[in-house]
Amino acid sequence: MKWYLIVGLTVMVMIATVLVRIPVPGGGYFNLGDVVIIFSGLFGGWKAGLIAGGIGSALADLIGFPVFAPITLIVKGLEGLVAGLAKPGIKWQIYFFPAIAVLIMIAGYFLGCWLFPNLGLAVAIADLPVNIIQAVAGYIGGIALHLAYTKISST
Repeated sequence: MKWYLIVGLTVMVMIATVLVRIPVPGGGYFNLGDVVIIFSGLFGGWKAGLIAGGIGSALADLIGFPVFAPITLIVKGLEGLVAGLAKPGIKWQIYFFPAIAVLIMIAGYFLGCWLFPNLGLAVAIADLPVNIIQAVAGYIGGIALHLAYTKISST
């Protein structure tokens, strides 16, 4: 994948994360960045998913919620990497790897919040329902975007 496409995906993740930002009780926020992270992995492979997911999301956190940026860099990078393990054209992988990716996001934020100084278990529990909703939205939206792109690009 060309470097400029990865940069473009990274910017798209950041914009999708910042554009819709709904604060949640634990101090984080609901966003649509996961849609683009899943798409980035499926479209560009594991390297694009890793870079776009980790850096794009962490940059968005630096704008408004910098305490989450280190957790986000790792968790969203892993999410994009795992989504990008799907091999093009193997249908079951297009559904399987993004599912594992969003489960990693949910578990990663839970553990990250729980272990991070000044956040703790209460924040991890408070953010869990929102992270689950965000994961489902990212999974459905990212796969839908990928399937739409695949259909359009094949005609």
